[in-house]
Amino acid sequence: MVAPKRDSQTLSQSPQKRTKRSHDHHHLGHVIGANYNINLPDDILDRIFSFLPVKKAVQVGVLSTRFRNTWIFNRNLFFDRDFSGSRSEFFEIIKRVFNSHVGSKIQSLRFSFDPSGAESVIERCIDISIEKGVEEIDLDFYQSWKPFKVSSQHIDVESIKILKLIFCEVDIPPNLQGLRFLHTLEFRKVDITTKAMETLFRHCLLLESLELWQCNKLRGLNVFGRNLKRFKVLKLGHCTDIMRIYVEAPTLHSIYYTGTVVSFEFAEVLQLDEVLLNFIPSKSFTQACAIETMVSGLSHVSVLTTTSVFLEGLTRRIRDWTFIDMEFCFWNLKEFHLYMEGTTYCNLFDIAAFLKNCPCIEKLFIDLNEFSFEWGFYWELHQREILENFQHLFTNLKFVKVKGFKFEMRELQLVKFFLGKAVFLEALVLVTPSNGRTKFNTPDALIYDQLLCSWRASPKASIFICDHSSDRTSLHPKHSKYWF
Repeated sequence: MVAPKRDSQTLSQSPQKRTKRSHDHHHLGHVIGANYNINLPDDILDRIFSFLPVKKAVQVGVLSTRFRNTWIFNRNLFFDRDFSGSRSEFFEIIKRVFNSHVGSKIQSLRFSFDPSGAESVIERCIDISIEKGVEEIDLDFYQSWKPFKVSSQHIDVESIKILKLIFCEVDIPPNLQGLRFLHTLEFRKVDITTKAMETLFRHCLLLESLELWQCNKLRGLNVFGRNLKRFKVLKLGHCTDIMRIYVEAPTLHSIYYTGTVVSFEFAEVLQLDEVLLNFIPSKSFTQACAIETMVSGLSHVSVLTTTSVFLEGLTRRIRDWTFIDMEFCFWNLKEFHLYMEGTTYCNLFDIAAFLKNCPCIEKLFIDLNEFSFEWGFYWELHQREILENFQHLFTNLKFVKVKGFKFEMRELQLVKFFLGKAVFLEALVLVTPSNGRTKFNTPDALIYDQLLCSWRASPKASIFICDHSSDRTSLHPKHSKYWF
């Protein structure tokens, strides 16, 4: 396509005159060649500028008349409330951009605002984007008071590779023809059904990543991924009505889950390596059977992040009329990150009993938050004697970090236990709570340093005690439970 006629100004003029307005412009001048006396042809400039977000392309237009119309070729059309003006002016800008667009390609379409009253404008913009082979559609309408309805003709599109919808109502046709090249799918506050998800799994064979957040009509999720040769990441969060999750995905690498305990069933997840299970404490008893069932499918992961609800479900209890431990083994687990949550009764015994079944564990992270251990009657009756005679040594454990450490008696007992059992420990890090209630001064540091050093079985273990605000240690977990 022939570019609009421009003046004869080149990029070789003094960069100081062109770059004082914006750091972005300064950076762009360096990239294109402002200091190298390069006079690029208009069609090449148009192609370069076409990959900028539309707002940046308009800003570039103020540099000179040569760049004034670059936005009409723009491939990345992003609109949010950062645009100045009233709502009516904002939607007029959107209409103008799409009506004036002369480029042959729209790569990405992203909307993030309240669509109320502009539904027809948005639908027209989506139509134009589809006609120009759009590959990414990202509609974030969280600010609206009702979900935006996305028609099936705006979903059943051949060219779409990335589809992200927030607070939308979608219609997935059962005889889906498009989305054959889809690799990233994200639904947030979208009332998708179990049947519709099965249609997507069956048809989108290039799918790599799926994220579902607050999809409250979803009763169950069946990931039939035997034919999904690239499927790597599954993320589920706060889908309140979901009861069962079945995963059959040989190439799946990571699972992130936030919500109450539900039934997880795994089949052929041999490449599953990283799992985050942010189980939220419920008012009822922990669904121990559901947790016990899922353990076998997780046995080969190398990184596990979870909450105390998970350990509480695996604790020693009556099984087959006998008070025994559950038999399991995380034979490949190298990093374990535990968040102590709510009113669970998880204690040092539960942590030790779990890690005893992790022979390769190297890194242990415990986030206490506002949690305080309560070792009551059950501890005294069933757990205390066993822990006092605990013979297992953690020979591969190299690093332990405890955040939210308040120097309470039970917390010190936890630290003493791991200092004594990790015979090749290299570093112990204790970080005070972020609320600032636990103050730590130099005299205290000297006392605790001597006490902690007297407990360590590994003479080479370094011990660090620091305030939350001054934690500069390089020891950090791979995941946070706040993955969304």
